[in-house]
Amino acid sequence: MKIGDRVTRIPETFMEPEHAGPGARPALTGTVVYIHPKGRYHTVEFIIRGRRVWESFQGVEE
Repeated sequence: MKIGDRVTRIPETFMEPEHAGPGARPALTGTVVYIHPKGRYHTVEFIIRGRRVWESFQGVEE
């Protein structure tokens, strides 16, 4: 994984579950904008209704 890669993730901090039905959150595609130097986490930028939203996810995929 490197900065600029497009990835698909399921955000935990936004997108209310009712948008995808009971108990489910939609998977969204975004762009990797930051990778922790030791690979502990990475940050993905999503475009939601014309706004940029960032969320961090554990680890770094190879």
